[in-house]
Amino acid sequence: MTQGLTHQIKQSALWQRVFRTRAEDVLPHVITHDRVYIVPSKRGCAFLFTLLTMLIASVNYSLSLGYALSFLLTGLFAASLLHTYKNIAGLCVQAIELHDVFAGTPGHIDVTLNNTQQRARHGIKISSAQSTPPLVHPESDSNEHVRINTPTQTRGIYKPGRLTLQSDWPIGLWTCWTYLHADHNAFVYPTPEADPPPLPTLGDSDAKDRHKQALAGDVSGLRDYQPGDSMGSIAWKSSARTPGLQSRTFESETASTNTVLSLEHTGLTGLEAQLSRLCAWVLLAETQHTDYAVQLNTLSIPQGRGQQHRAHALEALSIYGHNTESSDTNIQ
Repeated sequence: MTQGLTHQIKQSALWQRVFRTRAEDVLPHVITHDRVYIVPSKRGCAFLFTLLTMLIASVNYSLSLGYALSFLLTGLFAASLLHTYKNIAGLCVQAIELHDVFAGTPGHIDVTLNNTQQRARHGIKISSAQSTPPLVHPESDSNEHVRINTPTQTRGIYKPGRLTLQSDWPIGLWTCWTYLHADHNAFVYPTPEADPPPLPTLGDSDAKDRHKQALAGDVSGLRDYQPGDSMGSIAWKSSARTPGLQSRTFESETASTNTVLSLEHTGLTGLEAQLSRLCAWVLLAETQHTDYAVQLNTLSIPQGRGQQHRAHALEALSIYGHNTESSDTNIQ
């Protein structure tokens, strides 16, 4: 039993060393020789096959120049291995930064490379599992900032997973790569509803009081009519001169107010549609300088507004239903 467990641990450690499936790397990380993998590329394999054909033909026909050319190109092939390896080895991954985004928009992974050597690096590709690798050329003794764009389709916590640094410089006969897997993540917020209704009020009585206060205030301007606007706020004279209806805005409406956002207030049935509307309401409340609270069953975010409050609300929406431990917490 003990021997079997020891063998399994060794096998897991070997798998981790080769493929870096777990996030165990700590930044800054210097790429050492034991983390570099190098094999002939497809071009290199075709080059070797051509050399073998040339050598066989030289032996068959006793061609001295054929021998010389075959051995010269073999030396070139061997020398390019060292240059390809040195293009990756010794490079330092200084930092990795992720940015919170909305679902459906590209996510960004910002990688900072530090080249401490006195020689420049060329043609290094950095990629994650679902990204198009950009080419970078870190100059000698300098930092290079790289942005990797990755698609995001669903809300939740985004983990970039394993990053791959790869190069086939200088002539593409060898391909050299290394893996980096650090513990970084970002939030993917729900996609905000494109045309959300007005913010919900605290109740019918509160709505009537707020409407009366608004009508009693001074008119501050006009805006296009939105579903939910009262008939008393419509500017009929101005609407008669324009193609669509217009509503009056009042100074009391622009003052700081408050509201509570919950799944029930959305009036929708699907969870993703509800969260999408709540996300749009959070953004709308911030735009209108409205204090808001968020109620997601047992999860409660108190009244407030501002960048930090906005981030807490959107993070709660992004992980709702995905993380059971967060369903009973109060986010301050």
